[in-house]
Amino acid sequence: MKQTWLFVVSLAGMAVSAAVLMLYIPSLFRSGEQDGFWTLGVLACLTVTFAVGTRYWRPSTSGSDGG
Repeated sequence: MKQTWLFVVSLAGMAVSAAVLMLYIPSLFRSGEQDGFWTLGVLACLTVTFAVGTRYWRPSTSGSDGG
């Protein structure tokens, strides 16, 4: 049961951080943004971390279909 909650939390975290990352990309093309690359890097690392957590804690498919 704990792995299921960890999977759901990491899936939601990945979705939110990836959405913020996609919304943040257009602001990089504005002039005067110096710290934009650091924010982009942090958001990218956060998204990758949640993606790895999602893969690690995914529920197992223990059903056999016979085929």
